[in-house]
Amino acid sequence: MKRIIFLSLLSIILGCLNSNAQYQVNCIDTNGETMTFRVVGYGKNAKVASHNAELNVIKALMFEGIPNTQQHIPMVQESETVALDKYGKALKNYFDGEYQSEITRSVIVRKFGKDINKQKSITLDVTVNIRALRNKLERIGVIRKFGL
Repeated sequence: MKRIIFLSLLSIILGCLNSNAQYQVNCIDTNGETMTFRVVGYGKNAKVASHNAELNVIKALMFEGIPNTQQHIPMVQESETVALDKYGKALKNYFDGEYQSEITRSVIVRKFGKDINKQKSITLDVTVNIRALRNKLERIGVIRKFGL
């Protein structure tokens, strides 16, 4: 009985650790086609941290959705790991830099430096063209066209 309880607790804990709640993304403004998010990115220098922050916004929209917004449902129905396996090359190319065409603005809110947890990070306000993102994902075959 103790073993069953232990295994149950272990699986719950591991499930929580593996959840994709790794993105620190908050919506601060929306106007139909675009949404502005405040996001934190981590990295060894400002360029890497900024890249990670922008990519975190895109991944949060694709795989998690943003609570309390019009995009509360993820654009991609599969989990991130399943989608990366299924659409590997297309998503790899997209995440390597193609995603930047959907970002219309990126402004530094907190300069690169160590945060409270002593991790090097940067905070950005990132504006994403949601319609362009959806169209791009449709073109590369990751999501189906709306209504089909």
